[in-house]
Amino acid sequence: MIGRILLSLIAFALTGFVVLTLIGLSDRYEQETAALGFSGIYERYLASQAGFADNPKAYRAVVEAEHARAAGVGETAAFEE
Repeated sequence: MIGRILLSLIAFALTGFVVLTLIGLSDRYEQETAALGFSGIYERYLASQAGFADNPKAYRAVVEAEHARAAGVGETAAFEE
């Protein structure tokens, strides 16, 4: 009975430690993301997938160019009809 209680307390303490550690790491990553100039963690993730892990300006330039190109294609198709 006492062993079971101690095991439960140890498991609870380890779970709490892991949760607090993950919260700390997440906060540090969020601060680093903001310091680099990204608007959020998801934008940094998308930039890393596109190959611009630490360069928000280059990532935004590529995204804006893609949006402009897509808007231009839609306007051309609408004009031809």
